[in-house]
Amino acid sequence: MARKLWILISIVLMVGLVWWLSKPSNNTTVVYHLPEGFKGCINIYFNQPNEKELEIKDDTLLFIVPEHGNILTSSPSKFIIDLGWHKEKAFYIDKEGKIVNEINMDFSGGVHTANGNPLSERMSRTFDPNQEHCY
Repeated sequence: MARKLWILISIVLMVGLVWWLSKPSNNTTVVYHLPEGFKGCINIYFNQPNEKELEIKDDTLLFIVPEHGNILTSSPSKFIIDLGWHKEKAFYIDKEGKIVNEINMDFSGGVHTANGNPLSERMSRTFDPNQEHCY
């Protein structure tokens, strides 16, 4: 009886731990608006002089991705890193900026690179199910 109880308690604790580790740590959702049909990598270049700072409005950090996929911001990468675990959503938008459909985020891999030069610091994310990572 004690062994069965110990197994049950262990399972409940493991399920609770998995839930706790997988839940977002804040209410912020990072949203990507990509041109309709976009497939490939986006790059967010941080610490870029004279570019707009990243901004969270109504618990949303919105990235409007241009056709070439490169986004420039004067904000440091710490802005996103400090979000911790967060939700992400992506949508294709038409030429007028209206949402066409949601993109499945199950395949999107990302990477953060820095070589000691703050101007080259970037975060990359793929929006191509056939491409695991961006380089």
